[in-house]
Amino acid sequence: MPYRHAHFYLLALFPLTLFAFWPGYFSDLRGAAYSAHVHGVTASLWIALLALQSWSIHRRQNALHRTLGYSSFVLFPFFTVGGLLVIQTMAMKFTAGVSPFYNVFAPGLALLDGLSTLAVLYLFFMALKCRRKVHPHGAYMLSTVFFLLAPITTRILSDYPPFEVTGPDTFYRFGWALHFSNMMVVLLLLALHRRYPKSGRAFLVTAGLVAVQSLLFAFVAPLPAWRSLFAGLATVPLPLLVSLGFAASVAVTWAGWSSVPPRRRAAATSS
Repeated sequence: MPYRHAHFYLLALFPLTLFAFWPGYFSDLRGAAYSAHVHGVTASLWIALLALQSWSIHRRQNALHRTLGYSSFVLFPFFTVGGLLVIQTMAMKFTAGVSPFYNVFAPGLALLDGLSTLAVLYLFFMALKCRRKVHPHGAYMLSTVFFLLAPITTRILSDYPPFEVTGPDTFYRFGWALHFSNMMVVLLLLALHRRYPKSGRAFLVTAGLVAVQSLLFAFVAPLPAWRSLFAGLATVPLPLLVSLGFAASVAVTWAGWSSVPPRRRAAATSS
């Protein structure tokens, strides 16, 4: 089986996430927005699910692997909605002017999260479509996690030189940290694509999407038209946003699953 040690790397994301988000989230759970809780819980469950899937298939626990795969149908819509809720929360903080940081970076971070949400929908669809092809299926599933790496590393880097952010006059360093993190993720994905040529286009496509995130952050986020449109997201009714997230997730799951014809059952033989 490919990606033999993937579950170890996935589990390593938990302490890394705790370290990265301790100042802004874990140190004040009661004061955090509900959207951060939804996103944090669903993203953590998604990583744990992928780790268990990787572990189970490499231990020849095929039945458990299939069961975990079916459970992803339930978790995936909540994972998608969690990402959308974070985008709307950033829009609310942006329009409310709660902090200089959000005034500067919320439109750009929303673009990154929006593309991540769309990308994960596509990757999950492809994972289901390729579920009978071991290498591409595993690569598409693992690729969904790479959009979580840059947010983690960016927050860590922005606490230390040369990317340390000490106030509004050094906010630009956060952008440097983000682009550096994305570049590292792209290089990692390209290395994986080269090492696992049977993975298909999964790692290569994901690398391209991560690169596009940096382009959006640099060139689209500052545009007045986008900043105005982004502010409007704060007024989208919550039931509508949640419904859109669930509808998109269910549609993608159904399309990916039904794109593969059912296996032919062996014809019963008469005695």
